[in-house]
Amino acid sequence: MNIDNLLPDEINELIDKLKLKLNDEENSKDTIAKIADRKREKITCPKCGTTHIVKDGLYRGRQKYKCKDCGKKFNSLTDTPFHHTRLNYKQIESAYQCLVDKIPLRKAAKKIGVSLYTAFTLRFKLISCLKLNKNIILSGIVELDEYYLSINLKGTRRDNMPRASKKRKKNGTGKQGINHHQVCITSGVDESDNIFFEVAGTESVTTNMINTTVVNKIQNSTKVITDCKSSYKKCSKDNNWNLKQVKSSIYKDTEGNTLADINSLHSQLTTFLSDFHGVSTKHLQQYLDWFVFSKYQTYHVEYLNQVSDLEKNTIIINNTPVKYDNVCNNYSIFDFTEIYSNYMYPSKSIT
Repeated sequence: MNIDNLLPDEINELIDKLKLKLNDEENSKDTIAKIADRKREKITCPKCGTTHIVKDGLYRGRQKYKCKDCGKKFNSLTDTPFHHTRLNYKQIESAYQCLVDKIPLRKAAKKIGVSLYTAFTLRFKLISCLKLNKNIILSGIVELDEYYLSINLKGTRRDNMPRASKKRKKNGTGKQGINHHQVCITSGVDESDNIFFEVAGTESVTTNMINTTVVNKIQNSTKVITDCKSSYKKCSKDNNWNLKQVKSSIYKDTEGNTLADINSLHSQLTTFLSDFHGVSTKHLQQYLDWFVFSKYQTYHVEYLNQVSDLEKNTIIINNTPVKYDNVCNNYSIFDFTEIYSNYMYPSKSIT
């Protein structure tokens, strides 16, 4: 059909047909599977990762596959964030828009048309796919610093609490200064606006934390700017960094070195996390990955294209460990029982 040859009444008829087709696809639960099939460059087995895949018929209109190596049978959405989803494409698109706009969970649940638990689970499954952090490389002039948050046990059932509940305080802890009740997040940014944030441990930053989370992300740096913590000095010596340390009491040293960019990112992260009224420590890394991804989108993707960019970076992911039945499990890297072993608050027993 040559659209240039259509008459006005024929164009209107075509528009009506397209609107009906669009409505059908938006309200279909199979549309997301079609998109996954089309956008995925190659089909791999979610169990063994091989590409020796053959088609294995259809189930309710959805293409099935079989792995020739391990015999695993699966479809386009197996082990993806949308495995066993009952949402139609319009709801899923609304969930993506809520992520782009960073809408609070209750408002997101209302906009998508699902329960609060489903909205949280869907959000967490999606942000668990945003792992730009793992491939970030910092080069040129690099700024490094740490960001500290009090441990947050939000979402932990009362029976699993490692300590007695206490009144919420401004900084969330009864201890003064940086201590083992606070999470240390290492962070960095380079002159090309490459960013990383990673949960490193508890208490003040150590050489081991920097070696584990930072060192492998720095390549071909011309200068590494940090604060005056001694942990950076040893890492600098071991990795031949051109280290410049700026005292915390000054904004810029005599050579013009400053931590302004990383401090600005810390301020933006504070605002980002405050919108969620507290983020559970066991889910903190996923929210940091979301923050880094949102900054990437701000720098590189037009707002109108951010939903499709999010879709591209999540829908083709398979082997995601997050399921509807384990999203609330406490799989944190921290042993909270050990951290609070000497917690001087009343007993957990309730009278």
